[in-house]
This record gives sequence, structure tokens and C-alpha cells, in this order.
Amino acid sequence: MPKLLHLADIHIGMENYGFLNPQTGLHSRLEDYLQRFDEVLDHVLTHEQIDLVLIAGDIYKNRTPNPTHQREFARRINRLVRAGLPVFILTGNHDAPATNTRAHSVEIFDTLEIEGVTIASKMRFHVINTQHGPIQIIAIPWLNRQALLNKDEMLGLPMNALEAEMVSRVSRWIEGTVERLDPTIPTVLTFHGTVGGATYGAERSVMLGHDLVIPRSLLTSDGIDYVALGHIHKHQALGNQPPVVYPGSIERIDFGEEHEAKGFVIADVEKNNTSWQFVELSARPFVTIRVDVRQNPDPQERIRRAIAKHNVQDAVVRVLVDCTLAQRQTIDDKALRAQLEEAGAHVVAAIALEVERTTRGRFAEVAEQVRDGLTPQRALELYLQTKNIPVERQTKLLQAASGLMRPEA
Repeated sequence: MPKLLHLADIHIGMENYGFLNPQTGLHSRLEDYLQRFDEVLDHVLTHEQIDLVLIAGDIYKNRTPNPTHQREFARRINRLVRAGLPVFILTGNHDAPATNTRAHSVEIFDTLEIEGVTIASKMRFHVINTQHGPIQIIAIPWLNRQALLNKDEMLGLPMNALEAEMVSRVSRWIEGTVERLDPTIPTVLTFHGTVGGATYGAERSVMLGHDLVIPRSLLTSDGIDYVALGHIHKHQALGNQPPVVYPGSIERIDFGEEHEAKGFVIADVEKNNTSWQFVELSARPFVTIRVDVRQNPDPQERIRRAIAKHNVQDAVVRVLVDCTLAQRQTIDDKALRAQLEEAGAHVVAAIALEVERTTRGRFAEVAEQVRDGLTPQRALELYLQTKNIPVERQTKLLQAASGLMRPEA
């Protein structure tokens, strides 16, 4: 009975909410993702007798990873290869090129013909030999229209008709592939994409491309013993026999994933009787501190006490404060930031002061502060507040602006 390690959505290169580590020269959030990947490998090589490592897509943040990101991923794949573990890599939407004539982000492994590493960038059937016998793999990478339809077939068709035709072609291909299966050998179907009934996490903010939704019933034909999914960052199981499992991403991307466990799956793949377990990783904590001081005579102290009640050690932290316009002038956000840093916060993402006021009042405040002089960062913060932009969106925009405004070394 082969034992499979199933992970997905590694997203090497994601650099939300971090800083450049002067000791390593790497971004602190890149180090987070690499450390989570190392945690997976340490578990595999020291705690489990794994027969195959299956990565169900989205190796990198985007389809054009820089050389450093490629080097770090290759180092970790080499570690598995040296240990004699077969590796199966399915391409995801973050790995796929913009056009079919360009190489995808992990194609170099195919080009070098590294023994033990299989790259699946097209719908194909594979047989992988492992220490405990062969595994049949039906591979369905991220699908775009160009992969299934030619220009003439797409001409003039509305989007819903295109998607219906794509689903039909995938269905026919799966049916034909299932007919070729050896009924005595365990079979895994791996797919990077959206399955009907899945619950999205925060990954919509980093998605590349339009989602084609595949009905779960297409992936659970007789003869398939485990369905290894990727693309959706929230760990979830959509079926029992065969198990239909998203392991989720290995690290948190932003506050939308604050309460989601991150990890990978170990599956004992057996004909008609596959069992699996989710293994949680020590992902970077994200902490939101919400406090309403509108009825409090000492807002600074109220916020200070609210912060003190939270464990922010090594966390990415944001503080969301509901206050009045008058209170806004008395709150010392620099002191609050210092308190968070002294408490061990990894990064203070934002201290957002939400003021209830009329639109006219908002612009009057901005005008007054412009006259008094303010930093570009503060000007942007005030502008976003006047536009009623949601706090989570404000946080992301301010984080991005901070990087752009940072003086060059």
C-alpha cells in the first residue's frame, strides 16, 4: 500500500507583510514559505515512510520566478531526489505560461531529465514506480481554453458555452483514461483547479486566470482511489471514498487566512479503501486586534490594554480601531506600533483608525492635515479613508505603498 505525501500551493516568492533580512539577503516572508516547505520535508524524511511526494500545483508566486526562487525550490527537490523519493509535480495557474509556446516555470526539471522527478503540464496518464509498488496517476493541470480548444472552435462562443465544452472534453478524456486503468493498481487523480462545492479561502486575491469549475462527480469515477487537489488555499475534503482533498496552502498569505490551519496531507492509497490525515504546519500567525473606543474617555489606554491581551509574538499584526474624529487627533499610533514591536510582533501591518463622519467632514480633515503637512504614507491613508475603502483593502494598499516609498539603499 503506497503512502503518498500530498501538498500544494507553495507560492515561493510571495512577499506580503515582511522585510528584507539583512543577514540572509532574503525577504522575511520568502523565508517563511521556505521554512514551511522545509518543515514538510523534515517530516517526510524523519517521521514517515513516504513512497511518493505529489505537489498539486502553484510552486511559485507567479509564472516568471526569479533565479533565487528557482534555486531555493531546486535545492529542496534535490533533497528529496537524494533521499530516493519520487516527486510528481503538477503545474498550476501560477506556473503556467501566458501562451502555450513559452516554457512553464518548472519545465527545467523536464529538460534536465532528472531521474525521479515527473512534471505534469498536460492532461496525461502516468505510472510511477515506488518502493511499495506502482501508483497510477491521472494528471489534470491548470486548464485554459488554449489547452483544450483551437481558435476556430472558440470563435464566437460565449463564455458559458466555452466552459461547457471544456468540461465536456475533460469528462470524455477522464472516461477514456479510466478505461485504461489496471484495476489491481492504486490510482490517484490529481487536479489543479476548482471543484464544484469547494469553499474558497483568501486566494481569490492572488488568483491568475479565470476559474473553470469541474463537477466533483467527474473526478470520482470507479477505479479512482484518491483525488489530490490544488489551487484553493483552504484545507477541505469534498468526499470520502474516494477522498477528494484540498490540502490547502502551506503558509498564510494575508489576513483572509488568519484562522485557517496550514499543512499537508499523508494518504495511504489503497484500492477502494484509502485513508488520509492532515498534518498542520507552524505557519506564521496573523493577528487582528479590533477595538471600539468611541465611548471611552481615554482611547489610547483602551487600545493599549486591548493590545496587551493578545499574544502577538512572531505575528503579522493589524489593529483596527473605531473612534470619533476628535479621538483620532489624540491617538498616538507610533506609541501603539512601538508597543506591538516590544511585544515581539514580526510585522505591524497597519494601525487603522476608522472614523464615523460625514463625507464633507472627511475631506475637511484631509484638507486641514495637508495644510499642516503630512507624509506621503499618511496622505494615502487619509485618502483611502475618505473613499470608504474596506479596511482589509486599505491594509494591502498601504503595505504595497510602504514598499514603493521605502528609500533605496
